[in-house]
Amino acid sequence: MAKNIVVCCDGTGNEIGVNMTNVLKLYRMLEKDEGQLVYYDPGVGTLGQRKTWGRISQNAKGVLGLATGYGLDDDVLGAYRFLAEHYSEGDQVFLFGFSRGAYSVRVLAGFIHLLGLLRPDQLNYLGYAFAAYKRAAMDGEDLSVAWHFRRIVGGRTVPIKFVGVWDTVGSVIVPRPDRFYIPSLETLPYTLQNPSVEVFRQAIAIDEFRRMFRLRRWKEDQEFKPNRFSTSEPRKQDSRQVWFGGCHSDIGGGYPENESGLSKYPLRWMIQQAKAHGLNVNTSMFNHLVEGKARGGSEHEYAEPSATAELHLSATAAWRLLEWLPKKVKWREWQKRQGVLGYYLPRSEPRPIPEGAKIHESVLQRKEAVSAYRPQNLPAVYEVET
Repeated sequence: MAKNIVVCCDGTGNEIGVNMTNVLKLYRMLEKDEGQLVYYDPGVGTLGQRKTWGRISQNAKGVLGLATGYGLDDDVLGAYRFLAEHYSEGDQVFLFGFSRGAYSVRVLAGFIHLLGLLRPDQLNYLGYAFAAYKRAAMDGEDLSVAWHFRRIVGGRTVPIKFVGVWDTVGSVIVPRPDRFYIPSLETLPYTLQNPSVEVFRQAIAIDEFRRMFRLRRWKEDQEFKPNRFSTSEPRKQDSRQVWFGGCHSDIGGGYPENESGLSKYPLRWMIQQAKAHGLNVNTSMFNHLVEGKARGGSEHEYAEPSATAELHLSATAAWRLLEWLPKKVKWREWQKRQGVLGYYLPRSEPRPIPEGAKIHESVLQRKEAVSAYRPQNLPAVYEVET
């Protein structure tokens, strides 16, 4: 009997504790039984630290993860192993992530597309397989080593039913042989486009400005064809990226619950999108955690969605210092920042929103209710997402 297999990867620097991210809230809402197996990875440094040194170490690992991809291998390989051990033909695979965890599940999907899913008795090859996958980035997208490995091992072709991510950030540092092995920040194969993904959804922050939290967009107008050797015609991939009001963690969650009204909109939207494609969610827990309704037997109260809830300023003093470090003009996103001798100062550059983008209705509700809320990156023409 076919089942759902759900992988949830949280972001670097988030904690399992009182303040839950949207990934952790989703995990709590999911039905967990023989018809739906669920895996949760808290990410790098996410078990709550009470001592000062522990918190400093945890924060340092979080920044290192954002800057270099530290911890990515463990996150991806743990989830891959879970899938390899539990997947049977016909199962529906759902992948969810926030922040760097969002990048992790996109890497996981790309890894599966390129090298397939090993059988449980082949997992001793897992390290070699992932090295072959990353080698493609090292060689400037030369996939020959990965294809050769797959021909020998015979990884299973697995379509990914649904990828749902909140505000993807992240890349990895790899040595490039074509550049004398000088380390370079690279995007791994099939993380921007992937024909093995049937449905893709991303919730994006309008009001995130930090240089280390630059958005990893998904390329639109892709085809869905998980088996490249199949003679069947490919279908159009079902992809949707929607912009929400708030900073990075206003979209993916993680602030105190009484300050989490904004994050409930992208959480509700994502769950509704996934349910429409077969995800099994406990209705009582959904009403409790997302809609803020009381639940018998629970002493906790949860915020309801609110377009006028606090919008957080993610650029604290330490982050603001980084905004005054020069950056190469070729990476400039906001064209109003002037360059000098090939460099410019980011100074909290806004994320550019393309004309015709999908803007969630809660953004317009906030604009109407809060006179000071006027995002400078909001385009003149857009679609309203409900």
